Amino acid sequence: MHLILDYGGVIVEHGDEREQAHILGVDPETEPYPGWLAYFAFRDGFIQRTTEYVDLLSKLTGASHDACREYLEKTWLDPKFPEEHVDILRELAAEHTLVLFGNMVRPWIETVLSEHGVAECFDKLVVSSDLQRAKPHPKGYFECLPEEDEPVAFVSDEYNEDLLMGEALGMTSVWIENDDETPYREPNVRISTFSELPEVLSEDQLM
Repeated sequence: MHLILDYGGVIVEHGDEREQAHILGVDPETEPYPGWLAYFAFRDGFIQRTTEYVDLLSKLTGASHDACREYLEKTWLDPKFPEEHVDILRELAAEHTLVLFGNMVRPWIETVLSEHGVAECFDKLVVSSDLQRAKPHPKGYFECLPEEDEPVAFVSDEYNEDLLMGEALGMTSVWIENDDETPYREPNVRISTFSELPEVLSEDQLM
């Protein structure tokens, strides 16, 4: 099967960026929060390199470049990555085509995947910093589709922002239940955690 996996919320879990605001010397309640402004600029392709992100974050906050790099290390480069996810990804990659799809920055994803030894599990990375478009823009969804006619499933913890568009393009939606979201309609498949995905696949529930 051709499996499309959301990055944040499925493979990794990022904390609230504002918890590290003290590193930058800014008020975490500042609106708009400067850390988000710098992140969105990179995520959406307005800047292309981490050095540009650090420079922009420094200009927005007045923090030193060293402080901005420390902030990056403790936020986007250090998400929660459960050890069991490493084993699950390797198991899935042995039998399926894996595509990572995320509203994220390519070099940061590559760093995290490499540090956890799972970069080779993915046949393709489709990320918004390359596309200059964030989900649910259809451009990324078309990039995720296989060249051949084969079953496609998209796994995400966000139904309304992620999976609904995937269904419109013929993908089977696999929603990892999220207490903060009420789906607009019933997903094709519900699971409680990412660890349940191999069992669902073995039972051919996605075919």
